[in-house]
Amino acid sequence: MGVYGAARMAVGRVIEADIVNTAYVTSTYLPSPKASTVQVMMMCQAMARLGHAVTLILPKGHNDPPPAETCAYYGVEPTFDIVRLARGNWRGGAALYQVRGVLRARLGRDGVCYARGRDYVAPALALALGAQAVFEVHGLPASPREAAVLRWLARSPRARLVAISNALCERYGELRVASCGVSPDGVDLRRFTPPLDRVQARRACRLPGAIVPLDRPLVMYAGGLYKGRGLEELIAAMVSLSAGLVIVGGRDEAEIARFRALAFELGVEATFTGHRPPAQIPCYLFAADVLAMPYSSSVETASGEDTASWMSPLKMFEYLAAGRPIVASDLPALREVLRHESNALLAKPGSAASLREQIERLLADESLARRLGQQARLDAEAYSWERRAERILGQLT
Repeated sequence: MGVYGAARMAVGRVIEADIVNTAYVTSTYLPSPKASTVQVMMMCQAMARLGHAVTLILPKGHNDPPPAETCAYYGVEPTFDIVRLARGNWRGGAALYQVRGVLRARLGRDGVCYARGRDYVAPALALALGAQAVFEVHGLPASPREAAVLRWLARSPRARLVAISNALCERYGELRVASCGVSPDGVDLRRFTPPLDRVQARRACRLPGAIVPLDRPLVMYAGGLYKGRGLEELIAAMVSLSAGLVIVGGRDEAEIARFRALAFELGVEATFTGHRPPAQIPCYLFAADVLAMPYSSSVETASGEDTASWMSPLKMFEYLAAGRPIVASDLPALREVLRHESNALLAKPGSAASLREQIERLLADESLARRLGQQARLDAEAYSWERRAERILGQLT
């Protein structure tokens, strides 16, 4: 079982059943600033909390940190094993790596192979070898071959195909993938319990200073700085507002530079923290008065795929758990979770004026901000990673 598997019995909720061997196979190197790697680690932790003997199979990189350091970076408990295998970067290298990962896992008939993204070879092979399989889809198939494999997976009584939103599930229905479940992303509520007040959080994050004094209202964005995140509109919306702006994210100074230049040009005092480990994000969210999620109507991932119509952003669930009022773009995919005037305020996508109006409402109306924040935290309870893992795994035979 290994030292990390042995620790599993000491934490979380353990189900009264035989331990299920579960291998999560990913072709993505980590630690990494990609949000997808956060989701991988959180699902491994959630399945371990449910009593599964989880092994996370990762590609071997250069100077990989020990498993305990990898877990600490993501703020997860070291309750599952981490195995790193060599992965070739040539054409077909990822597929061969997935094959080796499944064979390394030695899954029996009750074992589960879990994967997501483009790693469909691993669950397909595991299923062919007699194990069970779960595959999460976060976008549309990249090829007819991938679509055919996913149709085959969806038809199997020993497999589970999961989409992250109703909108994405509907798109798969159009591709004749008839048996696709829906489970949005989630949040580790323990990382947000107990909550910090704003002053505690700002001190812990070392935010106080000339630009961000302790008593000044803060609007905060946390996440990637990719195209379609609406940061241009957010910075423009802050002009003349009596609040500071903090942007948490950005892989390097080159990525941050254009937003820093825009803030300077518009006279907006903004603090750019750069990338922060996922384990530190709750502290930053607690430091905010308003959490902003100003997506454009077209949202690109790091790979260039437009996910605006079906996305399920991790930040949305962490924002909810922080219990701070949220201003987000009024997009159908976000409305699957966010409700205007109930747990968030929704603004017109791409409109700095609409974004400013909603932020101003929250800064001016303390009771509204408090009510929305409280409801957000209550709603977050339905989106824990453990509940998500339980729903998905519970539908396997």
